[in-house]
Amino acid sequence: MRVIGKNETVQVEATATSETFRGSFVPSESVSHTSYHELSDKPVQEVDEINQLHTNLELLYSMKTRFSFVMREVRYLLKA
Repeated sequence: MRVIGKNETVQVEATATSETFRGSFVPSESVSHTSYHELSDKPVQEVDEINQLHTNLELLYSMKTRFSFVMREVRYLLKA
């Protein structure tokens, strides 16, 4: 880190490293991943990342609603 006085002017040269760095993590095309599902008819499946994300979000929402139901029942039983 460099301390600059109030009266000094420093010219900063912009580089493309941040764009190169960012570009290395963002794939240009969608990548499919192979996943293993033990109880499925086809245990090894190739799924697009976005589709897998949507499937996981739906599963999480379903689990959350079921868990909230169970917690509501537990609270009801604790009050009785």
